[in-house]
Amino acid sequence: MTDEVKAPLRRARFLAAAWGCFLLAVTSWPNPPRIRTGGLPLDKAIHFLLYAVEAFLLHRAIGWKGRPGLAWSRALAIVGTMMLWGAIDEAHQAWIPGRTMDSADLAADVAGAAVGAVGAGLRPRRRGAARSTATS
Repeated sequence: MTDEVKAPLRRARFLAAAWGCFLLAVTSWPNPPRIRTGGLPLDKAIHFLLYAVEAFLLHRAIGWKGRPGLAWSRALAIVGTMMLWGAIDEAHQAWIPGRTMDSADLAADVAGAAVGAVGAGLRPRRRGAARSTATS
């Protein structure tokens, strides 16, 4: 693997790890402020977004072998990983003051992870896509 290929992968891994640390910090925050949403499920939308971003970044951070693009096995691997992460995160929130374990949050996490993983598979890598067409 050349340095030209390693640098974007290294950057993707850093971003996935940084976002993961951000997720852990946000979900470990005791007694978060209550926001009036007028009945809108803003909490679930935030869970969806946070996990969609992490799944997208995680998908990009893995040096997948084989053909580029969307592969359902890759998306399922990412969604399964994010489902486990979300379940552990919800369980850990039971011990954080002002937080509760919520299966609807986990459902939003998994839905967001699915969208993020599929989105990452559908979006071609800029440098990899340019290199493969240049060498064809």
